[in-house]
Amino acid sequence: AIEAVLEGECKPMDFRWFIGCRRWSPGDLEQKVRVGKYQAMASARSVALKQCIGLPKPLWHEVMELSGGRSRELSRLEIQKRDDLSADEKDG
Repeated sequence: AIEAVLEGECKPMDFRWFIGCRRWSPGDLEQKVRVGKYQAMASARSVALKQCIGLPKPLWHEVMELSGGRSRELSRLEIQKRDDLSADEKDG
């Protein structure tokens, strides 16, 4: 991706850039997924590449809400704990 941007083949906004790194011991991530600490989520490209700056709530809440079911409910419970959002943003 970086090479494509530097060579002018793609624009930086065509990608979602993450800063940081999380390293896992062999089998560690699989174990965490198995016990429910992490969950893989499918997402539409338009959602995954959405601009996060200025969103009323973090992108992961939107993905969880769009997934529905238990994920949606978990997002709603977690967002109610936040003190940096208005009532309208929490109900959003």
